[in-house]
This record gives sequence, structure tokens and C-alpha cells, in this order.
Amino acid sequence: MKKVVSLILILLSIMELSSQNNLEYQFDVARANLAQRKIREGLEGLKLVYEAEPNNANVNFLMGAAYTELSGTEEQAVRHLKQAVQNVNVNYKVGSFEEKAAPIHVYYYLAVSYVEQNKCALANRAFKEFQKYSSKVDQYYIDEVDRHMQKCPFNSEEDTENWNKLNSKPIQYEPVAVKITEPLKPIDSMYLKNKGLVTEKLEYTTNAPLYGVQIGSNLNPSPTSTFSEVKNVDVFIDSLGIIRYVVGHFSYRKQAENLLRSIQEKGFTDAYVVNVNNEKKYSNELISYKNVNLRSGLRGEVEYLVQLGSFEDTIPSEMTAIYFKIDGIQEYSRESRTVIAIGAYGTFKKANLEKEKTIAAGVADAFIVAYSRGKKIPLYEAINYTDKKEIDDIKNIEEQ
Repeated sequence: MKKVVSLILILLSIMELSSQNNLEYQFDVARANLAQRKIREGLEGLKLVYEAEPNNANVNFLMGAAYTELSGTEEQAVRHLKQAVQNVNVNYKVGSFEEKAAPIHVYYYLAVSYVEQNKCALANRAFKEFQKYSSKVDQYYIDEVDRHMQKCPFNSEEDTENWNKLNSKPIQYEPVAVKITEPLKPIDSMYLKNKGLVTEKLEYTTNAPLYGVQIGSNLNPSPTSTFSEVKNVDVFIDSLGIIRYVVGHFSYRKQAENLLRSIQEKGFTDAYVVNVNNEKKYSNELISYKNVNLRSGLRGEVEYLVQLGSFEDTIPSEMTAIYFKIDGIQEYSRESRTVIAIGAYGTFKKANLEKEKTIAAGVADAFIVAYSRGKKIPLYEAINYTDKKEIDDIKNIEEQ
């Protein structure tokens, strides 16, 4: 009987660990989406964690802040933020799934949300609470709430006693409305090959924590040149395929915290300190993606094409009509398909201008693609590269 009980306990602990890992994955993906301004996608992942932990102040804070960014969702924002203010941690650990409290910035978002609801006296009360921490936050946030309050007059005699009191049950989201982000299978050599990823296993000579500053995360790789304000960025890919960008490997947390302050001053307000000796998340360094070295980024010529259509064998009859409307059409062979496009153009601005002309000519589905050394690359990487290069070229001409 004791053996049966022990087996049940083991199975339950394994199931609990699996569930915990899944929630942490949803949390990490949600934060990555929020950092890229994919607000609705981020909320979908957070809803899953919220359903499991409705009193988690950290999750409620992130959801409330996200709803504040959307229009027409002020009620949801206030409900989550009021739950979050029940547990505020001045020493909040940004980005940590283990953190169950909310940061002091929760008062900022609550004040802004109350303004959007035209509950100005309550907004002022939340603002007063936020001002208590003025020495610990960037002056920008204080000024921003003050700016909102200037357009929100209120009666100073109004009762604000319940400004942070919960008066409703946790929100019950419809299960069908929550899109589950399926955890990726643990990455292996086949996964890496199919994705065009080259990695290197890292082994440190110490088991002690090594602290760095994580400045971003993503599900798709980007060259470190994307972070133009910061140098010495290392790229890691974890066991489930989430990519993290980190600066520094310090023995003492305070050293990383000093770097964090400098990085945040550069505009990376969501950056936070991490332990890069965490094998689960930082044991594999990502070297290159589709033959592009992530450290050096893009090099050489980047060109833009305006794609008009593609087909496998026979050109569709409706596509032949564009040959009578648009000049400069070229055919390219791309992955067993024939692509019809115009270009190439050296800047996104020029390509976008030509795209608008093709749409006006009747090709409603025209879109822009970018290539470097014959390989298709993400459009945002190309724009970041060509725009920066164009600005640098102008500076060089002016200095001559």
C-alpha cells in the first residue's frame, strides 16, 4: 500500500512540474509578445496563467498594463490592476515567473486607467500613492500621469476610500476565447537544421550564478545589430526555442544591476537582471540564422522586391493581365515556385512607393520582400539595416 501511495505522489509531482513548466513557457512567450507590442497575442498567453493563478499580482499587473494599452478595455484594466495592488514589491524582479508581486508602476497604470474611465478622484488617489515612490521611478512616469490628470478635473470631497478595494470576483474568461500557445518540443539537431540555426553549447567553469542583463526575447532570431544602442550582446536559445538577448556575465548581482541602470537609460525600460548560468534558458548560444552571423548582423547589399504573385507550374490566367499594366516585371525561381516581382530597390522607401503604384494598377495583393546575398530575410531586419546605413552615409558626406 505504501508503494502505491509513493507512486501516486511521484506521478502527481511530475504532473505538477509539467504544468508549472507549461505555465512558465506561456508566461515567457507572453512577455516576448508584449515587448514587441503584440498586445493581444501577449494577453492570450497571460490569460492561461491567470486562470491557474487568479491572485498572482505579477500576472494581474501585466494584464492590466496590457489592457491599458488597448482601447475599450478600461474595465478589464482596472479589475486586474486593483487585484495587483494587493501585493506590491518595491524590489520587484522584472521578467521572473517566480515573482508573484506587482511593481510600484502598478499605481501608474491604475491612475491612467481611472482617467480613461473618467473616474478622476480615484485616479488622483492612485497618483498620490505612486508619488510616494517618486525617488525610485523615472520622472517621465510622474510627468505622464500629471499630464493625464490635467484633463481630468475632480471634486476633492469625493469619497475615494475604495480606490484599491476589490468588489468583484476574478474575471472568468471564456475557455474558447483563450488561444493556447502550444509549447515547442525540446529543440534537437533536426529542429535546428530545419530552422537554419547554428548553436554552440556553453559550459561555465563555475556552478555559481553569473549575472547578465536581458534586453529582449523573441521566437525568431534577429542580428544583435538590431540593438544599435548596445554592444556586446550575446544571443541564447533555450530548450524550447525561445531566444534571449543578454549583455554581461558578472559574478556579483550588483555589478549587473549597475549595468542595468545604464541600459535602461538607453531606452531599454523592460531590461532586467538574469542568471546566465541557468542551464534551462542560457546553455546554448545562438551563432547564426540562415547563414547570417547574429553578432555581425547583415553585411553587403540588401535589396527589396515588390512581389506581385507566385505559382508552381502554369501561370494563372488572371496573373497574365499584369504584364499589360506594369513595367519591369521579372521572374525568379524561389523554392520550387516562380515568383513574379518588380525591382530590385535599394531602400524600403523606394520599394514602398512602387508597391503603392502596383496596387493602384490593380494588383491589390502586392507586398514587399527583402533579400540579402540571395536569401530572403525578415523585412524589419532589412529596414533596420538599410535605414541605418543610409543615415550613416549622409553623416559621412556631411563630415567630408
